[in-house]
Formats: sequence, C-alpha cells, structure tokens
Amino acid sequence: MSHKYQGMKTLTDKTKASSNSTSERPSNLRDSGSIANRGFLSLLAISFFGAANDNILKQILILMVAGGGLWANRLGEGSQGVVGLVLTLPFIFLSGYAGQLADKFSKQQVILWVKIAEIPIALLAFSGLIFGSFWLSLLALLLLAVQSSFYGPAKFGSIPDLVDDHRLSQANGFINALSNVAVILGSLAAGPLADMYYPMIKASELETPPRAIVAAETTSDGDQALSGEEVEGEGSAEGVKKEDQLVRDPNRPEVRWPAGAALLLVAFAGLGAVLFMPKMKAVAPNLKLSKDIFGSHFRTFKDSNRPLLVVLFSWSGFYMIGMLALLLLPDYREILLVSNTSITMTVGLLAIAIVIGSILVAVLSGKTIRPYLALIGAFGMTACFATMGFVSKDFLGLEIGGTDAAGLKILVFLIGFFAGFYIVPLQSLLQFLSPSDERGRFFGTANFLSFVFTSAASLLYWGLKGWLNVPTERIPLVCAALALTGTLVGTFELNRIMAAQKSLRIDQDDAQGKTG
Repeated sequence: MSHKYQGMKTLTDKTKASSNSTSERPSNLRDSGSIANRGFLSLLAISFFGAANDNILKQILILMVAGGGLWANRLGEGSQGVVGLVLTLPFIFLSGYAGQLADKFSKQQVILWVKIAEIPIALLAFSGLIFGSFWLSLLALLLLAVQSSFYGPAKFGSIPDLVDDHRLSQANGFINALSNVAVILGSLAAGPLADMYYPMIKASELETPPRAIVAAETTSDGDQALSGEEVEGEGSAEGVKKEDQLVRDPNRPEVRWPAGAALLLVAFAGLGAVLFMPKMKAVAPNLKLSKDIFGSHFRTFKDSNRPLLVVLFSWSGFYMIGMLALLLLPDYREILLVSNTSITMTVGLLAIAIVIGSILVAVLSGKTIRPYLALIGAFGMTACFATMGFVSKDFLGLEIGGTDAAGLKILVFLIGFFAGFYIVPLQSLLQFLSPSDERGRFFGTANFLSFVFTSAASLLYWGLKGWLNVPTERIPLVCAALALTGTLVGTFELNRIMAAQKSLRIDQDDAQGKTG
C-alpha cells in the first residue's frame, strides 16, 4: 500500500474531513447519516444469513467429530481443531486477493458473486450429509470458507461507505449483534439437526442397560458408529465403552435430509437479500491485481505505526480466543453427559451475550469510539475463563430450574458479554483509521491476520488434546492467558488512542455542525 498509516494523526485528520467525505458518496447509500438506510439494512440481512449458514454446517461437523460423535474415529482426539483449520486456511491464502477485488470492483458486485457461489456449495453439503460422507461434508465446509473469505473485505470495507464515520461504533455494534443472532439461531438449529442426524443417549438410560457398548454400525463411508448393543466380556474388547458414556440411541431413526435442506434454504435467503443492496462504485477500478498474495499484507504491516498495529493484533487475537472457546464447548458434551442440543444452546448463549454486549457498547459509545471499553472486555474475559478452568466439574454441571450444565452456561454467557465489549471498539477503530481508497485491501490484510490467529487456535487445540492429552477442563486457562495478554498490552498501548478521544469528539461535533 502506498498510504502511510499515521495513527492518531490520521484519527483526528480524518474526522475533520468527515463532512466532505459524506458528500462524495452516492446519496442512495446514506440517509442523513442514519444507519437505517437501504444499503446498511441490506448488508445486515446478508451478514445474518451468511453467518447462519457458516455456523450450521460448522457446528454439525464439530459435533460429529467430537468425542462420541458419528465421525469421532476419523481424526482422533482434538479433531475439532482439524475442522476449525479447514474453516480458516482459505482466509489466510485468499484474503489478500479478496481485498484487491473489493477495491477493483464494486463491493456490492463482489458480495453478489459470493452469494451466488454459496448455492452450489450448499448443494454439495446437502449431498455429503445425505450420504453420510465425512470427506464430502468437509469439502463443502472448505468451499464455504473460500466463499466467505471473499465476502469479508467487501463487507467490512463497505460499512464506512454506508454510514457516517461518527456512526461506525453503532453500525459495528448492530452488525455484530445481528451476526451473532444468526450464530444463535444457527447453533440452536444445529443441535436438534445433529440429534436427528445421529441420535445419542446416555448408556445408563437405555431400556436394557448394556454391560458394554461397542462400535458395531458402519456408515456409508466406512465410519464406525456406536450401536448400544450388549456384549459379553466387559472391558475385554477394544472399543468397549462404560455405561456413563453417550452412545447411539437404537430406538430413534436417523433423519439426514433436514440438515442439508436448512443450508440450502439459508443460502437462497442470503442471495435474495443482495438484490436489495444499492449499486456501489469501485474505488480503484484501474488497480492491477497482484499475484503476490502475501506481499500486500507485509506492506500494510510496514506502513502501520505502533498504535494501529496494536489495534490490528488485538482485534485478531479475539478470534483466536473465540475459536478455542468454540472448539472447546463440544467436549463438555461427554464431560457433563449432555445432549448436542444442550451444547449448541450453550453456544447460543455465548452469541446472545455478545449481542447484548455489542448493543450496550453501541449505546455507550454514542457518536464516538471509546477504546477503554475494549480493556473492560479483555479483563472480563480473563476473569471468566480463569474461573471456568479452576471450578469443579460439579459446579459446571449444576442443574438449576431444569437447566442442565447451568454453571457452564453462566460462565459462557459472561464470556460472551465481555467479548462484545472487546471487539466492537477495536473493529470501529480499524474502519475509521483505514483509508477509503484502500479499505478493501486493508481489511483483506486484517482478515488474513485474524485467520492466522484462528488457524493457530485450531492447531493449538489439536495439539493440546491430541498430542499433549491436556484435560478439556484446563484448556480455558489457555484462553484466560491469551485474554490477559490482550489486557496487559491494551493497558499500555490503547491509552494513546484514548488520549486522542477529546480531539476526536470535538472534531466530530464540528463536522456535524458544518453539515447541519
């Protein structure tokens, strides 16, 4: 990139020019500075359906490869990390190119292309799930990640074109909130869909409790499934399970088509939402696409000063923590002996809490960006993860008012609440500081870095579980350590950004006065 990011100087200078930048953008994209305009509302709907589809397929696959799942034997302990890695690698290799496309072509056009591509990918996923093929389903997840990698820079890069600069915190708060509503609904849907796809039950709850449960069924692609059959010689055969295990429920049939049908339905809904998005002009139509997919990222790092790099790495670190948490939760299914639906409800609670936290940040921020809220979020996540790692299994498995695993759900809710505080201010700062004519490429780099961190989280989880045999109950301490790092770094570095807030607010007020 040719632009030199000047940190706090840029933060103030860009605000002074906000009135001019508003007039340069097409009138159909904005409505007197309100976020309730056609373009932004369309983007909200597109993000909602995209996040829902990603989460449905991802959650189903993670549940199927977690301990006791249909495909648990395919990749061994910690195989959720492999699924997570498949989901993130395309972003690492394609985000740079995707950022260039978001600048060279209309961001609305790029979003249309990726939503069209989602239809055949959903059909592939449907086929994989219908035929019970792990590898076909995993390929569909990979292609869905490829499609999403091209969507990210166009989405984040278009937000500053659709709303005024002083509304960025609100816009990001709402788009994060609605995206997490999609995560909630996707998670809540994935649980029952997974329970229909592969019904499970506690071995002790079978009508005739077996002395041993062995792998006896074979799926269409060669996977061994737990049958719940009684065998002699307790503890003598390989693959024998104890009665306190989740096993295949022999009294419930497998119903496979609803999972794939849900993916197709959501994909078509997302494509429909694009049709309501107004046309947008390309910001750099003469841009020559570079084949050096990593070179632009390193140039962005080189041109960014220390405060901006802190924001960028802190923003990316959030996704590392988030991936570890999402990979971790399915393992509590076996630890606490709860259903797929119960675990996905826990993921849903995480998303609900992020929604609440994001909306509260949007309200507290008003017409400015408040970096100190990110510090509150980092400290809160640190405390909650540390508590989760030290409390007993009995506390996490508490049943309160008919709600199982209530202790786990409470802690996960608090983690999500503080996560909303953490991510929204950082995302707003990135959008505000990035130059409008290079915003697609900048967020291509931001996506690249965030998914490097996310992939690192997948590898870390795989290593902790598969190689080091770290107990699941202790992995939250790793998340706490990462969040603590964010707290310490932010405390020393984000104060520079906070020091610029007074001038930022003054300049924004001046800009509003000039525009009437």
